Amino acid sequence: MNSKTSPEQLDREVVRHGRVSWLTHPPNGRARIEAQSAAFHALPVSLREGDPVPYEASPGELLAVTDGMLLAANLAEALTGAGTPANEIVVEAAPIFVGPLSDRKLTAIDLDVLGRVPGIGSPAFSDAVATAWRKTLRSIGVREDFPGAVRAELQSSG
Repeated sequence: MNSKTSPEQLDREVVRHGRVSWLTHPPNGRARIEAQSAAFHALPVSLREGDPVPYEASPGELLAVTDGMLLAANLAEALTGAGTPANEIVVEAAPIFVGPLSDRKLTAIDLDVLGRVPGIGSPAFSDAVATAWRKTLRSIGVREDFPGAVRAELQSSG
């Protein structure tokens, strides 16, 4: 619990909503997603195999963004709590899937984390990234021993 978290907030259930609208012959037609927050509206998505379709997000890309965002938030909180707040955190996430679309399985998640954090060394940054990733895996309901590579690089803050 950080200094801004009240005991009431610890037990509060948080629910977020998203919507998928599939038009014209799913899964081949056009799909759109929307967020409850209205941060985006009718964002086109695609399930096509192979190379990404320009201007259409894929579920894998959305998972990558979600994993990266949660890891960045957990890492930022940990660094701030340790008295070494980051100037910048960049996370590139790459979920890896195998199998045909109808039976696709997530087999690993690779991550590259770049940070500009004054007052911390590379080993401490790598440890903070590893701890934040374990916390992220728990928050998304994935085993801590889930396969994937996590690479951390501390860059100069100057």
